[in-house]
Amino acid sequence: MDEELRKLITEVCQHPPQSRERQKALNRLLIQIQHLPGLARSSHPDYLHALNRTYQWVSQNIQNFQPRPPSIQESLVTWINGYLYWRIRDLYAPDERAPYSFDELVRIEEGGRSYLEQLSSRSSSTPNLTGMDAYIEQIQTQENQRIGLKIEQYIEADPTGILRNCYLRDSCECNCQFLSQRLILKEPPDKFASVARELNVNYQTLVKHWKRSCLSLLKEFAVSLGYSPNQEP
Repeated sequence: MDEELRKLITEVCQHPPQSRERQKALNRLLIQIQHLPGLARSSHPDYLHALNRTYQWVSQNIQNFQPRPPSIQESLVTWINGYLYWRIRDLYAPDERAPYSFDELVRIEEGGRSYLEQLSSRSSSTPNLTGMDAYIEQIQTQENQRIGLKIEQYIEADPTGILRNCYLRDSCECNCQFLSQRLILKEPPDKFASVARELNVNYQTLVKHWKRSCLSLLKEFAVSLGYSPNQEP
């Protein structure tokens, strides 16, 4: 199955967007995806709506999928469920639906402030602009706060276990959920050096793991909210 999925994904990605060849390849891939075991399910009567939205998202973002051990099939299911899980949640809380878009997911400098910290410190009080500009600024502020909350909930819940299961080979404690909690959610956030000492891991190895693996996973979740890596600020 892994080899078949690899070929289908490669075939989709080698064709230009909107082309007939890409659509044909996508149809074949989606047929295979529908039969993959492990896809999130729900008894909600509108579950198929959430599933169709997910298939549409997969069609638009399959080029961003990055296979991870132990298999392409398992990592593909985990990647899809990361989006489908939130679409199912939307079914039970339709009033919370909102378009998500932001320019920067998380930027952490040694001793600096995380994106979520910046969001939490922003005030949604009366803007310093007037008329329509003020209204737009207020909406954008509220949207940013919702985005920050979604990311925080995702880190804490880790519904698919993907953050907990991404760790350094010699230290399962040095996993992406733990690092996200300490480097993003904690107030004030820990420094890389202190976390490295606590876990008894090499500083540079920790930083590399955070940037290459953990931020990559968080970015994948951001994409599932509608964030586009190529989006203009």
